[in-house]
Amino acid sequence: MTEERKNDEIDLIEVFQKIGTGIKNAYTWFLDILYKILLFFIRRAFLIGATLIIILAFGYYKYKSSPRYYSSTLEAHSNAMASLDMINYLNNINELFVEDNLDALKSKLDMNEQELDKIKGAKAYKVIDLNKDGLTDIIDFDEKYASSDSVVSRSRFVIKVEVFDETVFPVIQTSILNYIDQNKYINELNGIRKRQLNDLISKLDDEISSLDSLKKYEYFKKENDQLKTQSGQLLVMNEKETQLYHTQIISLYKEQQNLEQQLELRTDPITIIQDFSSLSVVENNLMFYLKKYFIIGLVLAVLISILVENWKGIRKVIADSKKK
Repeated sequence: MTEERKNDEIDLIEVFQKIGTGIKNAYTWFLDILYKILLFFIRRAFLIGATLIIILAFGYYKYKSSPRYYSSTLEAHSNAMASLDMINYLNNINELFVEDNLDALKSKLDMNEQELDKIKGAKAYKVIDLNKDGLTDIIDFDEKYASSDSVVSRSRFVIKVEVFDETVFPVIQTSILNYIDQNKYINELNGIRKRQLNDLISKLDDEISSLDSLKKYEYFKKENDQLKTQSGQLLVMNEKETQLYHTQIISLYKEQQNLEQQLELRTDPITIIQDFSSLSVVENNLMFYLKKYFIIGLVLAVLISILVENWKGIRKVIADSKKK
């Protein structure tokens, strides 16, 4: 038993020694790779630097020669239909901007060519409600969330518009609202929704009146009848206790007020929460171009440097292939 235990201990020591050696070799290999990469950049620093400067200069030229465009967002609550359906409907407009179909845009948005030339694009996006509290947590500009995702808001959405002239924001906002209003199906859905809200409010009013009448009966007539019976020495056993309707009535009142608020604030197919006029940002500023062309320049500089570094070997491979 003692000899077996010693053998097990020796095996464990060998295992740990191998693990330690493996970690040491991996660490040495990693440092060696870093050292070679550092040497490569030092040897080709001039070539990499010169390439970056040329590409960044080209990026600055593109910045100076390109017109600035601005973006702003409109956040809205979809009343007539689910927000996903409204997004799909509005993105028909975006497709026309992508295709540069001015004739169709003129017809649908009722805008002239001069106004349309000032607009780069308009697209609707999903709103992400992580806490499910009815508020906007994230705007899905990258379109990472599936429509079936439970955190996608079914009521809120955002429209992002990019323009070359900020003065056109109010014009495009009015045109988008008119584009929604001119849809017969959306208007019919909105009309049905308002009628149903009115019906619910009326029904709740009846229920509140009924409960109020019942409360008065419980507190006045029924209690009075019981007192008369007791004075006449006639007692009814297992008499039900008088019910309290206060909580139920308050709950119905709150529900009614919520429906009235919806009917008052959400009359149209959509309700604007924040319009385009609140904020706009420059999308293609100098930093945008410098970041973009720095990445392009760095990748290109490294590729050129690798090509120069291995040029002799590449030439030899090409020469050998020709001989064959």
